[in-house]
Amino acid sequence: MSLIPYIEYTRIEATQHNLNTWYHMSHLSNACASEDAHRTSAYAICLLSEGELQLESDLFVHKAKAPAVFTIAPAAIRKFTDLGTPYDAQILFFRKEVFLEGQTDITYLDKFDFFEKTGQQVVNLNAEQFSQFKSYFKLIHIKTTENAPHTSAIIRSLIYIILNEIEDAHQKQNPADASETDKNTNILTQFKSLLSEHFIQEREVSFYADKLHLTPKYFSTVIKKISGKTAGSWINDMVLLESKVRLLNHEQSISQIAYDLNFSDPSHFGKFFKKHTGLSPMEYRNQVK
Repeated sequence: MSLIPYIEYTRIEATQHNLNTWYHMSHLSNACASEDAHRTSAYAICLLSEGELQLESDLFVHKAKAPAVFTIAPAAIRKFTDLGTPYDAQILFFRKEVFLEGQTDITYLDKFDFFEKTGQQVVNLNAEQFSQFKSYFKLIHIKTTENAPHTSAIIRSLIYIILNEIEDAHQKQNPADASETDKNTNILTQFKSLLSEHFIQEREVSFYADKLHLTPKYFSTVIKKISGKTAGSWINDMVLLESKVRLLNHEQSISQIAYDLNFSDPSHFGKFFKKHTGLSPMEYRNQVK
């Protein structure tokens, strides 16, 4: 896959000289909440202390009400929406390759499926849990202002603690004997996961139905019933979301984006984009400068 645009932590950070730092903490409103759909190459953990927020991760929509903590995997297309009430949230970013320095198990982070598993990105906290997470975030914030020999190691240790605390919170809220997810909802969840992986090459509804061992007719009926949108609309929405993110990267030409997204030519891409947005790719790119 060709170059995909990323917003690294904050646009302000780009004017500073700390881009090699493997971690970064900021208030969400100062970091990326004001951005349109975007990616970063880092893991993200956000502590919502006050108010409410809506998080979109790829095509999954989650609403978080304080106190809560939510997690986002690297490369996931994310967008934050203010729900009209004042909020306060801190967000911690960290890069996998440096975080795992000295760790013998390079798949360590993979066991924390709450970064990517649908329905697990947001975990509500009780008063005691919130107090603990607030203490961890405060300690990390204090350490980020220091330049001591062991600062990096201390922050790494605190992140280990936070990850395990999130895992414990999930297990308390979702015990092993919990009832199974509704069958139709599970089909939608699997479809979205497959879509995130295959949408660039596969645009036919029959492909996804076959992957789920369902007939296209039954699959389409379930998706429409449970989500209110057709499977074809989900596919188009994913292509549009990816298109908008790539158009933010002015180093890529629109023609290159069209071919990278598996359109037969730039004209076909332009017609598709304008049909669904009312704007040409160039008009959209200029509008979001």
